[in-house]
Amino acid sequence: MVRPNGSEPVIVAAPKVVGYIRVSSEDQVREGVSLDVQAARIAAFCEAKGWQLVRVIRDEGKSAKDVKQPGLQEILNVLSKKARGWDGLVVVKLDRLTRSVRDLGYLTDAFRKARVAFTSIQESVDTSSASGELFFNLVAAVSQWERRAIGERTEGAMAHLRSQGRRVSRHAPFGYRFKATRKKSPTGKPIYRVVPDPQEQQVRRIILQLAASRTLRALSAELAHRGFRGRTGQPFSPATLHRIVSKGTVGRHPSVAVRRNMS
Repeated sequence: MVRPNGSEPVIVAAPKVVGYIRVSSEDQVREGVSLDVQAARIAAFCEAKGWQLVRVIRDEGKSAKDVKQPGLQEILNVLSKKARGWDGLVVVKLDRLTRSVRDLGYLTDAFRKARVAFTSIQESVDTSSASGELFFNLVAAVSQWERRAIGERTEGAMAHLRSQGRRVSRHAPFGYRFKATRKKSPTGKPIYRVVPDPQEQQVRRIILQLAASRTLRALSAELAHRGFRGRTGQPFSPATLHRIVSKGTVGRHPSVAVRRNMS
């Protein structure tokens, strides 16, 4: 209760929060972190803080390897809704939410955008404070680093496969096909070249001619109207057309080789 300048008292409503608890069978055996223990700890913490605990969402027997747990998905699905009825999320430990740095970055970013405060009791994380804002920034930075590191490792592996003449995609780009050579890779697998496909090259030329004056969606509709479709028999998707138009060149593709699992 606040009484500014001797006026009538102003009642400040207690923040409304939900608790999230999760346990897998392995966690319960190894760490003794049962759902009831977690729920009791969250309730006691909220009472001490003066927060109103409106609900506790449970995921029982679920691993934290991803964010697909039913309870966690329920939370994510209502984040952007004004009528969600709560303003903060409380967990006992960060690993109750997720064990992945990348997923933690995704979740904290979703909470930040929805202006939902996040509290982890064990690690003393409270994102409504200045130190909590620092936590947000650190998690985002680590998550971004992890994404870039994965991308660099993937690109390095693909470059190595290309240097050996290995295929690095399941299908050749539209307008091209794979042609086996007489050479073998050091592991004994066939080496392929990407060569133009005469029929698809004709369609590719038409696509490039029409693309100059149309959006990708309009281009897809015009091609379907003229009877031109992709390899699956379906109309060209805007994403496929974007890849074709961005390459631009007809009759020559810069990729030397692409990978396919031949095992």
